[in-house]
Amino acid sequence: MKMTKKPRCRPFVMLNRLPLLAVLLLPTIAAASSEPVIATVPEAVSSQNTASVLADAFEQSAQLWRRDAIAYARLPSRDDIGRMLTTYGLDAAGKPVAISQQEIVQESVVVRDMQPLVGAVYREYLMTRTAWFEDYGMMPDTLSFHSYQSLRQIQVLTVDAQLLSALGSLDGKTVEIETRHFPVLFHDNQDAETELPTITLKLGDRVTDAGEVIATETLQEHYSLQGDLPKT
Repeated sequence: MKMTKKPRCRPFVMLNRLPLLAVLLLPTIAAASSEPVIATVPEAVSSQNTASVLADAFEQSAQLWRRDAIAYARLPSRDDIGRMLTTYGLDAAGKPVAISQQEIVQESVVVRDMQPLVGAVYREYLMTRTAWFEDYGMMPDTLSFHSYQSLRQIQVLTVDAQLLSALGSLDGKTVEIETRHFPVLFHDNQDAETELPTITLKLGDRVTDAGEVIATETLQEHYSLQGDLPKT
């Protein structure tokens, strides 16, 4: 009996569909192999570093200004103690009007502006003896008014692009920081739980070592430049 051989089966491949499959799979492969590009954001400047940056900036570039204020002052008399002192201002019509009242105590200093508001009406107000001494450098020692020159000095720094960058500014024009990082406040408030105000520094701003932005016009009108801060 003669046996017939069966033809060998070859794999059936749909060659004509390969290009279509390749077209369908290529976008998926390309998407899987490409990694998304994530924009990097500069790391936030730490509190300690912020304080260090500000301390170095003030030490290297700050200017010293002295307040030009002159005021009359006196100690309260025995009869003044317990009495209310009324502070006057001017209303829209330029007439004197009471704006506040404070009780005179033993530790008060009665202060009067050099120039009257109008006629014989002066603006008088109270300061504590400690605050007065810090500003004027000597205590009044009489019950009558005498003039005193303020000895208060402030350090003023001009905000530049280099400082903004060091403080972590993202746009090179502004940065927001807490006032606790400024030299005058840092040592007393670095461990305090109470939050202090934040300020926004802008390119060209003038800022004091206590974290107060001060207008150039205010400096020129009420302060005298003493020169650059002495380098330590």
